[in-house]
Amino acid sequence: MKFLFCLVLTLFLINSVTSLYCYWNTGCPYKYFSSKTPYNAIRGDIRDSVVKLTDCKPVSIWALVRHGKRNPGGANADSMKEAIKIRDYVVSSYVNGNSSLCAQDIENLRDMTVDYKMFEQPHQLSAEGHQEMLGIGKRLRQAFPNLLAELDQQNYIFRPAFGNWMENSGKSFIKGLGNNNLVLEKAKPDYDIMAPYATCGKYQRDVKTNPEIFEEARKYQESSEYLAAKDRIQRRLGIDNDLTNDNITALYDLCRFSWSGFSNNISPWCALFTTGDLQVMEYIGDIKHYYKNGYGTPMNELLGQIPMADLLTKFQEAKDGNGKKIVTYFTHATMLDMVYTALKLFKDDKPLVGSPRNQDRKWRSSKFSTFAANLIVALNRCNNNGNEEYNVVFYLNEEPLIPICKEGVCTWQEFEDKLKPFLNTNTEFCEFKSVPYK
Repeated sequence: MKFLFCLVLTLFLINSVTSLYCYWNTGCPYKYFSSKTPYNAIRGDIRDSVVKLTDCKPVSIWALVRHGKRNPGGANADSMKEAIKIRDYVVSSYVNGNSSLCAQDIENLRDMTVDYKMFEQPHQLSAEGHQEMLGIGKRLRQAFPNLLAELDQQNYIFRPAFGNWMENSGKSFIKGLGNNNLVLEKAKPDYDIMAPYATCGKYQRDVKTNPEIFEEARKYQESSEYLAAKDRIQRRLGIDNDLTNDNITALYDLCRFSWSGFSNNISPWCALFTTGDLQVMEYIGDIKHYYKNGYGTPMNELLGQIPMADLLTKFQEAKDGNGKKIVTYFTHATMLDMVYTALKLFKDDKPLVGSPRNQDRKWRSSKFSTFAANLIVALNRCNNNGNEEYNVVFYLNEEPLIPICKEGVCTWQEFEDKLKPFLNTNTEFCEFKSVPYK
């Protein structure tokens, strides 16, 4: 309904207003920024979407959660910091009558206070990231009050992958659960379940550090559609210096890293792009995720099976009466993408390619690999006419994952049949163990 309203409003503006496209009052700003999309832009609410089952009660929860919104790092942060200088040129261009940006968009951009802290503290969890994780923990506790009311060290696991932003994400999630006695485990040096690809030599050599993995993304940046967007941005800004692809990417990063999903404050940097431009930039992110983490590279499916094997094992233990009430791992978008691939989710009929852009693609990182994206799975014990039965419900970003089984609810047999083959997965295909990044 919200999408339909935005579409109608957009058509109304196009047909009734002859002024320039103004970002500040567009009404329905585009908010899908690939893996840098704020969680609040796409999430559901597990308190409302918990599947109501007759004569059933939850006995165990397993979750794989991406870290919350974090600061940029490395070369991206340096490029963004350098790109801030373009702001003065854009403002001057408007004053000289060369820019097609609207007056209010220029004023917002000129008056915007730059948060230099995100460059000084690279990769660290942001304030919004803390709130994202806190909210997930809080809503989960409210959705499963009886199961999560009393937890002790014998019946839970909370474990992060390496990185301060991972640990802080876990701590904020635990805080949301409302139990000050819960303890976050230390990250394991072999990255086991949360990021097995980090020590997989073949993945690190052939994918992570292989520039050819982004060949389709490079081709797209040579397509007529991308070049048209690039020209549109150049003319919209009205500056003399030709923008490079790196310049445009840095400006796009400024847009999406300064877009708030909580206060719903749109970023003045996003005014440099039309909705079509943002969709073009989003597609570049989708292609990169597709080949680096998803269906574009066969070994990703195998790596994604490893957490799913752990899920089956943990639920088998819970079913036998000696499992955990809750198991939660904090990881990267890479791992979640691999899990989707292992489960055959969001698979398009044809591989994503550099051109033409598949506008109706299922593989949308903006919908399932956002900051704080999560796969939550609940094991339920049910009484069926005096017979004890179990079922499993999958939730993606706090909404029932309908494609996994009928209405998102799997019988135990369906669940076991789907994941049992993964128990044989190992990392022998990795060929050698690489030194993990930290």
